[in-house]
Amino acid sequence: LHIHPEYLRLAAFELLEEAGCHYRLYSPVTDVVLEGATVRAVVVTGKDGQMTFSARVTVDATGDGDVAYYAGTDMVLGGEDGERLMPVSLVFAVANVDVERALAFNRDYSFQEGYPPEFQAIFEQARAEGYCVSDWYAFDRTTIPSVLSVNNGGLSGIGNVDGTRVRDLTYAERSGLQVAIDFVKIAKKYQIPGLEDCYLMRTGAAVAVRETRRILGKYVYTIEDARNGTEFEDVIARKYGAVDSTYVMAPIVSGCAYPYRCLLPKPVDNLLVAGRCGSATHLGLAAGKSMGNMMEIGQAAGMAAALCSTSDTTPRELEVKEVQTALRSMGV
Repeated sequence: LHIHPEYLRLAAFELLEEAGCHYRLYSPVTDVVLEGATVRAVVVTGKDGQMTFSARVTVDATGDGDVAYYAGTDMVLGGEDGERLMPVSLVFAVANVDVERALAFNRDYSFQEGYPPEFQAIFEQARAEGYCVSDWYAFDRTTIPSVLSVNNGGLSGIGNVDGTRVRDLTYAERSGLQVAIDFVKIAKKYQIPGLEDCYLMRTGAAVAVRETRRILGKYVYTIEDARNGTEFEDVIARKYGAVDSTYVMAPIVSGCAYPYRCLLPKPVDNLLVAGRCGSATHLGLAAGKSMGNMMEIGQAAGMAAALCSTSDTTPRELEVKEVQTALRSMGV
């Protein structure tokens, strides 16, 4: 059974409507309304102009920390050196694939050891001939027969792409399309096993950004926390997966704790952040950064915001035990 993403989007809309929740698309955050150190409202700008939405508590789930940024919170961009950023990718899918043969040819790929020699040789030759290639490709099965998903690291040699800059995102999308199209040309020209007659089925709707701004919160989550399984009294989520960065791949303690304090930006109030813009080091973010992990953090942030709103308290003053109790009652 294949469930199209469109069905999941529709289900999300229906849940919001059943709960009586207003939602608005195509509305990027462009400013906030501050009263002292308190965020009172968020300003969005659409084609029909600006609109202001006020709230007792705001959750910044923009990924890039846009609300926190406009509120003037303490933030960092990218790695601790201020330069290194995880790659931006335009992922794509190819069809008419012999999936088993394609996966077998790209066997045992790892960030540490690279590709099997015969796979590597093809793309090195293609690069020398002027094709646009990525430094790495990762193949994943899909639920559609004969379709393979292709993750990648963006155009080889593109350097740092700052996902908060329109210029960088534009170039990343343009070059990402070329990488996808050239991948199919290379597969056919060099008769890559399983991909001899493939064709480009689709690309992502937009480039996928792994890392931009992060807040400096009450606590900064580190790679050591993930590797050692540090426990926190204010745990509100658990992370799974591995450290998955451009230059470090390493295991983490499965189900390592993630603290509530990482959702609290400094020095503003009435604001929580959720997702990859939470308070963490570069490698702390890379530890368990998958979508499922981000959703769990988002659920905790949403619950905390709801409790603050009903009790007329701030996220910083909220008793974390209330959040934990509420999440456990929901089966978290």
